[in-house]
Amino acid sequence: MNPTTSVNSEQVARPLRILVAVHQLDLGGSQMNAVDLACAAADRGHDVLVAGPDGALVDVLRDRGVRHMHVQLDTMERAAASYRRLSELTRMFRPDILHAYELTPSLLTFFGPHRSEGIPMTMTINSMSVPDFMPGTVPLQVCNPVIAAAVRQRSGAVGVLEIPTDCVGQTPDYPGDDFRAEIGVEDDELLVVVVSRFARVLKQEGLETAIRAAGRVAPRHRMRLVLVGDGPAMPDLRALADQTNTRFGREVVVLTGQRPDPRSAYAASDVMLGMGGSLLRAMAFGKPCVVQGEHGFFRILDEESSREFRWRGFYGIGDGGTGEDTLVEQLDQLLGDEALRKENGDFALALVRQFYSLEHATQVQLDWYDKVLAEYQPPSLAEVARTASAVGTWVAERAVNRRRGTAQEDYFNSAERIRPGFVSGVPEWFDPEPVRFVSGDAGPIPHVRAASRMRGRPSRLPVAPRTHRPNP
Repeated sequence: MNPTTSVNSEQVARPLRILVAVHQLDLGGSQMNAVDLACAAADRGHDVLVAGPDGALVDVLRDRGVRHMHVQLDTMERAAASYRRLSELTRMFRPDILHAYELTPSLLTFFGPHRSEGIPMTMTINSMSVPDFMPGTVPLQVCNPVIAAAVRQRSGAVGVLEIPTDCVGQTPDYPGDDFRAEIGVEDDELLVVVVSRFARVLKQEGLETAIRAAGRVAPRHRMRLVLVGDGPAMPDLRALADQTNTRFGREVVVLTGQRPDPRSAYAASDVMLGMGGSLLRAMAFGKPCVVQGEHGFFRILDEESSREFRWRGFYGIGDGGTGEDTLVEQLDQLLGDEALRKENGDFALALVRQFYSLEHATQVQLDWYDKVLAEYQPPSLAEVARTASAVGTWVAERAVNRRRGTAQEDYFNSAERIRPGFVSGVPEWFDPEPVRFVSGDAGPIPHVRAASRMRGRPSRLPVAPRTHRPNP
């Protein structure tokens, strides 16, 4: 995310007052997306207030002139105090619309100001699955079509808003020489770079595989693997990296720690490895990419594989094992073929600029707000009761599982939960708009609204005309 990026657009005639509630403001995918979109909406003339815990992204909001108010929304354990504080902010700010991200903010917003103050609400769940206990009347956005297809039957609209990617502050000509010099890399060395949270769920398995694969690839290529990030898995990753480096008698694997602004690391790379938003940011730099998933999933992003990733998101679930042999083969292929790296990087750049740019995502988000406002109906007592009962059951079951030591960390992102949608084939009806790709062209790609052409199947995201109601 680039704190200086501003989306150029006409100012709106009647700005909306938007209260955005987020679970965290430390560096991380969902909250970075929320901050990017909040700042972009403010750039277009809307009045935006972000409510959430303190964290590194507060400085980004401050630099962009977007207000932040502290509310502890990262856990249900402080639900009562957070509920009161969020309700107070809502009465003070008097928003036209409430936009909550992830589980706790969405539930507190639903039971709080949405229910009590009668303010229209939408929620964004960027997890790999949506819990069934979430309120079914609240309009919901998810980050790819396969997640939308798996959402339980609900009366509220379901929309897809792919992870927004800054294609203005992240470009192929961004300088990376300082990063290479900082870690002591020679001009003729090739860098495979990962920028990631070092989480135990979703991430650690693939990161460890990458370290082992680097140890097998290094004898054939003058290369290094660079891991940029931090998190609970850091001690395990550092130990494995040290073992690899000791075996070779040189630094094959580098761990730099977390960087608030990792753009120079992306820019310095020759090949990027990752998933989700991190991979999309790599694409904005025009880098050839290997998509990392779980249970041994690794696949090169190219024109042939792109339809799969546009359906499932930039992630996958393999057949089991570590996938080390697959990754070694793919790294050998990319590191040994400069022309292929250029071809795949150009395609990745075209894809992200056309369908995943922050400019495009901002317009989709604003159109979604209009749809929410146009279709708003207050939640019924039956829906409030159903949601309260479902959440209560889930909380009780989780407490029991924790006491037994059987609770699964981050269950809604677990491969067990999401496997059915990710191992099945891409539906025949999913026929996304083709990428306007000219090999070797890294110039700007005109903004075009992307719409999937779904044979015989209507879009799940109808777009209402832009109409702004005046503030009360």
